[in-house]
Amino acid sequence: MAEVPALRRSIAILRHLASSNRPITAGALVRTLEIPRSSAYELLTVLEELGLVVRTESGYALGAGVHELGSSYLRTNPLQRLAQPIVRQLADDTAATTQLAVIRGWETEYVLKEQSLKSVAVITATGVRMPSYLTATGRAILANLPKSEVLAMLQSESGFVTRTGRGPTTVKALNAILAQDRRIGWAIQHGEVTPGISTIAAPVYDVLSRPVAAIGLSLASEAMTEDTETAGLADKVLAAAAEVTAKLR
Repeated sequence: MAEVPALRRSIAILRHLASSNRPITAGALVRTLEIPRSSAYELLTVLEELGLVVRTESGYALGAGVHELGSSYLRTNPLQRLAQPIVRQLADDTAATTQLAVIRGWETEYVLKEQSLKSVAVITATGVRMPSYLTATGRAILANLPKSEVLAMLQSESGFVTRTGRGPTTVKALNAILAQDRRIGWAIQHGEVTPGISTIAAPVYDVLSRPVAAIGLSLASEAMTEDTETAGLADKVLAAAAEVTAKLR
């Protein structure tokens, strides 16, 4: 087997960071992985330049590039193929527009879109990207990622933007929304992407229980005026997401 020490050490660093839910100092990486100190700093510098790790006040954490690589893998593998009939059925059952989305960097990218004959018109066409903190699908994923990873994703964003004058404009406001989404198990947004349109979304998990995508259901906001109506739709989205998760595993 060919020996490429720098590559092996870089992968060891990434795997070790992935196993932790908090940043790790360079010194701790050196001690745990038994990597020469000079080599560790050189590798961390390169990994940071590539967006695979991010340096925080308390150490290093995985960068947004790692999640992007994982999402890219899934886009070229079973995710879309397995999800398409489930997303299609959800659209038919609810007379809604349904989507499958992943996160690339700090943005939500829609990789599937299905509509019934009665679906409302939304702008989430396949390939369209939106700030992840504005979309329900993006929030459904972000809510189930480590906070350090979420912060890493947003570091490349110079400032929070809005499309309709609604939505979080600070990290603190976003964290409050994500905490609520994490508690109830699904995310919702009202008119933050398209005026008059609400979206409910639930995360899809891979075999390692990481949120790798989300299924969203979009309807006219007036169709979600009652809590019971919203809860019923959320149950359908959660069931669809769970079905895709089961197929991925």
